[in-house]
Amino acid sequence: MTTPTTNSDRGGDVSVLRSLRALMPARVLSYSEALQRAEAQANKLLQLIGIAEGPVPIEIVSDQPRIRVEQSYDLPASGSAVWDGSCWVITLQAAEYELRQRFSLLHEYKHIVDHPTRYLIQGDKNLSAESMAEKVADYFAACVLMPKAWIKASFFGQTQSVERLARHFAVSPKAMSVRLRQLGLTEPLRRHPTSSASPSGRLERRYPPRYFRALSISQNAKELLCSR
Repeated sequence: MTTPTTNSDRGGDVSVLRSLRALMPARVLSYSEALQRAEAQANKLLQLIGIAEGPVPIEIVSDQPRIRVEQSYDLPASGSAVWDGSCWVITLQAAEYELRQRFSLLHEYKHIVDHPTRYLIQGDKNLSAESMAEKVADYFAACVLMPKAWIKASFFGQTQSVERLARHFAVSPKAMSVRLRQLGLTEPLRRHPTSSASPSGRLERRYPPRYFRALSISQNAKELLCSR
């Protein structure tokens, strides 16, 4: 896989990161606008790296300059991203299975993309700024790993099995189910009136901020049951 170039690598070349950041307008975004920009950035990322079919390789992020990907069993979340003074460090929870780590990697990368314009996502009457940023990062990860055009082509041309689609795109069946509902290809789940949002898993912000993605408690429980 060809390593993306940066502005400093070759005279006039613009880095992938800078190209994605350029897609953000300089104004406060509504939730729907933030999701639209996230999808545009996801499509741009795939275009710039030259990925035309799934599964999307993790090198789409890890091969970029000034980005280092690590794993840790001590991380209190599924993933985190922090600037260490010379590069962005994305740390993934080593105890989680590979498919979730792939999703967490793209989730954290979105936080890096949005870092200079993070103040533009201010939340609304239904979502706090933090919750909105987390949902937008999840949506970006889904758009990169499961692009709309690819999913629809596979769904109508190959298989409508969630498990088979998940294997083809190297994502979890749960992530694929959510994506199919987002695209209107399956029926949405009915929400229980007493259901509550999952914890964000974020720690107190420091400067420079460190971004965290919440652990998948339900998935860990499933793995424990399967190991018995």
